[in-house]
Amino acid sequence: GFPADLEEKANQVASEGGTPLAVALDDRIYGIIYLKDTVKPGMKERFDQLREMGIRTIMCTGDNPLTAATIAREAGVDDFVAESKPEDKIAVIRREQELGKLVAMTGDGTNDAPALAQADVGLAMNSGTVAAKEAANMVDLDSDPSKIIEVVAIGKQLLMTRGALTTFSIANDVAKYFAIIPAMFMLAIPQMSALNVMGLGSPLSAILSALIFNAVIIPLLIPLAMKGVKYKPMSSDRLLGRNLLIYGLGGMVVPFVGIKAIDLLVHLWI
Repeated sequence: GFPADLEEKANQVASEGGTPLAVALDDRIYGIIYLKDTVKPGMKERFDQLREMGIRTIMCTGDNPLTAATIAREAGVDDFVAESKPEDKIAVIRREQELGKLVAMTGDGTNDAPALAQADVGLAMNSGTVAAKEAANMVDLDSDPSKIIEVVAIGKQLLMTRGALTTFSIANDVAKYFAIIPAMFMLAIPQMSALNVMGLGSPLSAILSALIFNAVIIPLLIPLAMKGVKYKPMSSDRLLGRNLLIYGLGGMVVPFVGIKAIDLLVHLWI
């Protein structure tokens, strides 16, 4: 038979973050086993880091809603899906992707494999099943679910570095046009001298200064390309604004200063 307080005891275990397992012999239930998943130390702080990066975390678990809610609260995730089956996990990922978001997922079980394959970035645990490892994009040898933070940070750093170099290069070209174009047409079209905002010495020194600046600035960008732009946890909008200010505005200012300084030296000799 069913003890009268079975549901009450099961809900009590679930509300404390445990999984209630009933122990029965034949047709009689004798008690409940309290099975508890422990949240790794430091996980709450790691999820706070993700939040600072503008990343929302969703926990998909097979636990009942009471247990899932308690574990989600302890771990510090933004949302959770309880009693989730493989198709439910895929539905969550597709829903976020349809909103134009990129989704990264960590998992270790066979039931995680379809969702790991659906996610934009799938990170399987080394201690996980073969199916999960084959479905994922990469495998974490340390089996640390929070390693997704490092994966995202490295990916963002690569994208930021590429964007910073491209932005700096385009801004440089725009600034260099103010040196080269007036120099090319100044003799034929005197009105073009109005564009000579740098006040360069002569058409020849202007073009030569721009060429020398170009030859100097490219090797100086190699260390930046090799090391990468340092990533700091913040939202994408703030990152974009920060990089546009540094590499966009900076890319406009540096050629004006650099070409003018080189022109002052070059004009002494020609």
